[in-house]
Amino acid sequence: MQDLAQTISRQLLPCIQQPSQYIGRETNARGNDVHTAELTVAMAFPDAYTIGISHLGSQLLYHQLNAIPGVACDRTYCPATDVEAVMRDQQIPLFGWESRCALGDFDVIGFSLPYELCVTNVLTMLDLAGIPLRAADRSDSDPIILGGDALADSPEPLAPFIDVFIAGDGEGPLAQLAEVTKRAKAEQLAREDTLLRIAQTVDGAYVPRFYDSLVTADGAFAGLAPVREDVPFPIHRAAVDALADTPIPHAPLVPLAEGVHERIIIEVMRGCPNGCRFCQAGATRLPVRSRPVQQIIDAIAAAIATTGYREVSLLSLSTSDYPHLEELISQINEAFAPQHVSISLPSLRVDSQLKQLPRLTGAVRKGGLTIAAEAGSERLRKAIRKRLTEEDMLAGVRAAYEAGWHRVKVYFMVGLPGETPDDIDAIFHLCKRLSDTSKEINGQPGSISASVSWAVPKPHTPMQWSPMQTADYFGTVRQRLRDLSGRSAINFKFHDLRRSLLEGMLARGDRRMGDLIEAAWRDGARMDSWDENFSPIPWQDARNASPVDTDALIHGPIALDAPLPWDHIVCHRSREFLEREYAEMMSVIDEVD
Repeated sequence: MQDLAQTISRQLLPCIQQPSQYIGRETNARGNDVHTAELTVAMAFPDAYTIGISHLGSQLLYHQLNAIPGVACDRTYCPATDVEAVMRDQQIPLFGWESRCALGDFDVIGFSLPYELCVTNVLTMLDLAGIPLRAADRSDSDPIILGGDALADSPEPLAPFIDVFIAGDGEGPLAQLAEVTKRAKAEQLAREDTLLRIAQTVDGAYVPRFYDSLVTADGAFAGLAPVREDVPFPIHRAAVDALADTPIPHAPLVPLAEGVHERIIIEVMRGCPNGCRFCQAGATRLPVRSRPVQQIIDAIAAAIATTGYREVSLLSLSTSDYPHLEELISQINEAFAPQHVSISLPSLRVDSQLKQLPRLTGAVRKGGLTIAAEAGSERLRKAIRKRLTEEDMLAGVRAAYEAGWHRVKVYFMVGLPGETPDDIDAIFHLCKRLSDTSKEINGQPGSISASVSWAVPKPHTPMQWSPMQTADYFGTVRQRLRDLSGRSAINFKFHDLRRSLLEGMLARGDRRMGDLIEAAWRDGARMDSWDENFSPIPWQDARNASPVDTDALIHGPIALDAPLPWDHIVCHRSREFLEREYAEMMSVIDEVD
């Protein structure tokens, strides 16, 4: 393997900003020796180091792979745009952070794909590594490129660039894939034969080269068809049976440069029981599985000792629904309060549980309370199956103010099916009532930060057949909420509308979207989730040149009987179940209209 250590030290680090992000000597780094390993793997996160080093899933799989005999797993991240420019100028290929070896020399590169706006970063990393962008152009000497996480549930836009998608929980399939690939390498199998073996034997594996994407004469997506009889179709999403059987890193990586999460993160539950009709993660990560209390306590104790962190985040899609929450918080408080360890609960549901929380512990961090209201009116919350009433929110916020919380942040989505101007006004009026609750306690209106995002109908949800609203509609809503809030204690913040529309296009696209992604990347699209880097121009130019009607793709409804580009990925909830949920959602909307 090509050792780039001297080149990186002499030609890269002195020439870039924040070189500490590229040093790769983090506390608890544990990569095995890539020069003696039977199989070398690089876990690749297609965004900045500050984001990727804090990504729990990547850390879990990194530690798991390094525990497999004969496997060495390194890490890599997407260089910032200024660093990319230096690497291209100095002809420095992308490398593994720990080994300092060229990424193109690894056997396997596994991308975590958590959100749509990372897609061009995947191409940047492949190109910097000297790996052909297109899977069809790779030879036996090129690494096998994996894709997992959220985008593996709707993989077609990236299908031209990824050799293997792993749909579902990665712990089991990645261990299987490592063993299969290790044996294939020892047997000197050709690339095609190795990919076929992966497709046939690894849970949740989808290898796009073994399936054709079909299009009708008028350009409509017509479904996928396997090109061989010996590959699975459809592909069933992998799921671990028990969360207790999955590893928790007892010595998580501690970054040298600041990460977005400077704390211990413990996944207490996987899956969500609430069934909100807009939530892709809630729909795909089923069934619900929780981790035993004692296992969590042991992991926290070990991580405190190995990291020095003094804050613990209890992570899940809905931590309030963890079945042993009161017991867990009580035990954490008893065991770690003397060490001044605080608890962060990032996904509390505001209901009767929150009202009881202050009596359980003084260790819960009380800087700000977050409420995912999603809609301002009861009727829309009922339609999207958000089981949260205004009474719940007011009572919960009152209890939080009384217990020492200082600020309230409320999340809303705009553009939901059946939305009316009255529903928009209801967003402001709900925030006003939440703010006034503080007056009743201390005589001062409470500070309300209202974060408004633009609803994107996501795959595998009952909303997947709904159109996304237009830019003009969203612009009108934004101005209305600004006018209503005026000089009140309510501060509205809005997501970047251009990026939300791009997210909608990438979420709903089929395999032809790959050409559009590559065109935008070649025209300069980079780090699209970052304000300082995002430019709509490359994407608009690529859309104008594409034969795909992207306006219809984003803003047009989808017929219930139409094939969907993600139908071949089968999740816990069937398409028939989603159709019934969609019909029920629309019937609720029709009733109230």
